[in-house]
Amino acid sequence: MDCEEAKRFLDAYLDGGLDVRQHLELDQHLSFCQSCQSLAQELEEFRSRFAALASYQAPPQLRAKVLAAVRREQAKPRFAFLRRPWVHAVGVIVLSLFLALNILFPDAGGELFRQAVLRHSQSFASGHVVEVASPNPQVVKTWLTAKLDFVPPVVGSPALGYSLVGGRVDVIQNRSVAALVYKHNKNVVTLFCWPPKKEHLSKSGHLIEAYHVSTWSNTECNYILVSELSDREMDQFVDSFRVHIHSGAHF
Repeated sequence: MDCEEAKRFLDAYLDGGLDVRQHLELDQHLSFCQSCQSLAQELEEFRSRFAALASYQAPPQLRAKVLAAVRREQAKPRFAFLRRPWVHAVGVIVLSLFLALNILFPDAGGELFRQAVLRHSQSFASGHVVEVASPNPQVVKTWLTAKLDFVPPVVGSPALGYSLVGGRVDVIQNRSVAALVYKHNKNVVTLFCWPPKKEHLSKSGHLIEAYHVSTWSNTECNYILVSELSDREMDQFVDSFRVHIHSGAHF
């Protein structure tokens, strides 16, 4: 197993998702490859930081809003059972927990988004930002199509000031995805895409560590955009990219 293959299997390795042969091969590779050892350690530390989010407590503003909503409900006629203080107390706790979790993890795709952020950041750490470097979308699309079992749509200049750097094949949650890399001034953004099949990502935005993540979907692909752009810049990129796709202005 070489370094490129080892890096693609690290997530599954740490999750215990590899078969015995692959696990042993990666173990053997890590035993002598200092670079991949360091990458594996970095991945473990990155995951540990997210594990700490399990102790998240709702902010005072959120608690105040929940209590205000409960008071409004109390003013309405209810069965005597529902007027009991402990019922409302349990309701406040459950509702607070639900809202807090939705702030941190807006949907079941939380782990998917965190892996996208990890792949984006790891690409810089490993120097593996692109596998095919070209500003020509046709060149990038042809290369990716030969490596994947689907045809990713590639836009050369998805928004004003953005230019295509190239692309690579990446792995998120054990699925092969296309990663398109764009540059805007000093900012580098990664756009991951793959066929939706059964799961369709809703249009949403997230903040994970220092990175902004935007997600959306169409009939061709699910998309995850990762960058350090501002919310406004992210929205502009997404809106412009979607217009290009909808109008057929892509390869």
